[in-house]
Amino acid sequence: MDQAKLLVDTGATATRHGEALLFHEGLYQISRQCYAWMVPNGSWGETNIGLIDCNGKSVLVDTCWDLNFTQHMLNAMRPVIARSPIETVINTHSDGDHCWGNQLFKGREIVATRACLDQMHHTKPSALAALQHSCKALKHVPFGGMRCFSHYMEDMLAPYHFTDVQITDPTITFQHEHCLNINGKDFVLYEVGPGHTSGDAIVYVPDESVVYAGDIAFIGSTPVMWSGPLENLVAGLQKLLSLNANIMVPGHGPLASRNDIQNIIDYWHFVHEHIHALYQQDMLPHEAASKVMRSKTFLHSPYAKWSCAERMVTNAFTLYRHWGAKLKSLPEPIGTLDILRKQALVSQDVSPLLSA
Repeated sequence: MDQAKLLVDTGATATRHGEALLFHEGLYQISRQCYAWMVPNGSWGETNIGLIDCNGKSVLVDTCWDLNFTQHMLNAMRPVIARSPIETVINTHSDGDHCWGNQLFKGREIVATRACLDQMHHTKPSALAALQHSCKALKHVPFGGMRCFSHYMEDMLAPYHFTDVQITDPTITFQHEHCLNINGKDFVLYEVGPGHTSGDAIVYVPDESVVYAGDIAFIGSTPVMWSGPLENLVAGLQKLLSLNANIMVPGHGPLASRNDIQNIIDYWHFVHEHIHALYQQDMLPHEAASKVMRSKTFLHSPYAKWSCAERMVTNAFTLYRHWGAKLKSLPEPIGTLDILRKQALVSQDVSPLLSA
């Protein structure tokens, strides 16, 4: 964060999930006309957002998980958007914490990959609102790990309010590459998915040497691969390194250096190597992830210090799927919730080792 200037400090004294702050929440100026709304520490829904001032018009890169936090962000952005109103929104992918605030920009241009649009309605805000309500009852179910799962999901979703969210689609979609020019400011949007999700994109501002990476980049927390294949996700990270970008804004966590991006690539190579060895031994994905996280190799690695290490469970399931494993699966979205149930149980078991 050394190269960034904090313009608006929200005064938050803890993260949305009650943790000690690793950096200040607020609006940062990261280059002459580029800004980043940075939310510590980068856990679930603690999403970074981009803002580019185009001399009378602004471009917003992503929106927040709910309307409350999207409006909170817009209030902090007033020093910029009062003179350059937001005319264009770019969604880097379809996860709700990057696009469920779109409805506050209905009627304006919203840009995303075609694959992002195709996936945007797979998870409904009403389903997460129902899950929030159900967690209270699930705490009293004494089998299947439901108590653990309910606490895990309740903590994940607690800061957010989904009942008023209406998914608002992109108005312009693209594939591969898309160039924009807003009041003389050039942008290049590169499709790098499927990887983290089916429709990932990154946003490059060449004359500012800035790139907004979306969720192919998590800094300080464990990256997650919902879609894959891993080869595409690594290729997207390598694309980041190939750009003439001095400043990289990740989807979550503090500003990224080139070394940070390389560390993510190294993590994925580590996960592939160690999970694949256990896949070949016919171990189930969540058991493989748990075994890797308990190993001395992992516990002595830098990855053990990243938050949300249990996301390796989701990553293992995605890898197994691409390796052709014949796993029993439930229909979506129940299948994803079942993986998160297993992830919660692994988190409960492994957390004492990671905090030792």
